[in-house]
Amino acid sequence: MTEAQTERVKHKFNRITTLPPLPRTATQLLSVIGDPEVEIDQVVEIIEQDPPLTARILGLANSAYFGQVREINTVREAIIRVLGMNLVKSLSLSIAIAGTFDTSACREFNLAEYWYTSLGTATLARMIAQRASLPDASIADSVYLCGLLHKLGLLLLANLFPEELSAALAEHRRNPETDPCMLQRSSIGVDQMAAGEWLLSRWHLPEAVTAVIGFFDDSGYDGLYRFHLESVRAASHWIAADISGEPVPLAANATVQKRLELDQSACSTIQELFLSQREELHAVSRLLD
Repeated sequence: MTEAQTERVKHKFNRITTLPPLPRTATQLLSVIGDPEVEIDQVVEIIEQDPPLTARILGLANSAYFGQVREINTVREAIIRVLGMNLVKSLSLSIAIAGTFDTSACREFNLAEYWYTSLGTATLARMIAQRASLPDASIADSVYLCGLLHKLGLLLLANLFPEELSAALAEHRRNPETDPCMLQRSSIGVDQMAAGEWLLSRWHLPEAVTAVIGFFDDSGYDGLYRFHLESVRAASHWIAADISGEPVPLAANATVQKRLELDQSACSTIQELFLSQREELHAVSRLLD
């Protein structure tokens, strides 16, 4: 964000006194999410103290998307047999944080669409990162969390400014070619990216996630998290175009080819793999609605 944008966000949000604190479960998950040596028992204990979160993780593990034949009945089974440790930590953190916000008063806000956009972006971004030329293979797992949380600011706006955001969303549905962030700034004074960066900084979430959101619209960013940003941005733009009914081939993204060193063939393979999972991802998104 520019200095002027930062001041505008501070002015808009500094008066907020009703924002709930980061949920206890999310706080505990944050303490282990960056630890590759964390014991499975510790993660299971954190999740299982939160019955609604446990139910959602089990629902995801038993969904058609993961193709399990035998029913998954415990979080431990979900981690070992289906989701894996890193995926469970990222999904659990995202679900716990999202549960903080009440979006029901925002008439035009579609929670299932929010989850599809988040899950779709995370999934596609990880596919891109896994095949890209990265200095560290572990970046792909961090990219998944960045994708899951990159539109968190939309939940904050729906919670705090339901009427204003509803107006912006309605206008975007009437004119889908219009930049949604521009509409949000016009209606509310700030957009979802500025709101998300402010919120994640306040909650002290991983620096990579905050950087991806804060520099999302900065095509010149070349900092420490440039691989995270390029993967998530490419995935998010592709998902948005696909939802609008006007998909653009991933192979047409010159930035992905140049900065992530993926040729057109690799991009086409990634896109085909994602498309084969798209309907199941929609179903998973409805589970989280």
